[in-house]
Amino acid sequence: MQKLFDASVVKTLKDAIKRGKFTLEDLDQPPPGWTECVNNTKGNPAFPQGYQGVEYKNLARIPEPKPVEEKVELTDPKDLPTYF
Repeated sequence: MQKLFDASVVKTLKDAIKRGKFTLEDLDQPPPGWTECVNNTKGNPAFPQGYQGVEYKNLARIPEPKPVEEKVELTDPKDLPTYF
């Protein structure tokens, strides 16, 4: 299964910080929509255990993952058909 946020998201956030769109500290606080969603589950009978979704974290603060090395599987000659 592929991760929800890959290296390109982290790179995009860090590039936007370098351009001055926002600061690293701005991303430490969850966005208002996420906070509202969490607060709406508190005391709601449809969510008896409260919010159980993904924990908010600043993706710009996590270390950049190493790039995935692409691997190619070589075809074994015994896998080829023999009826030529």
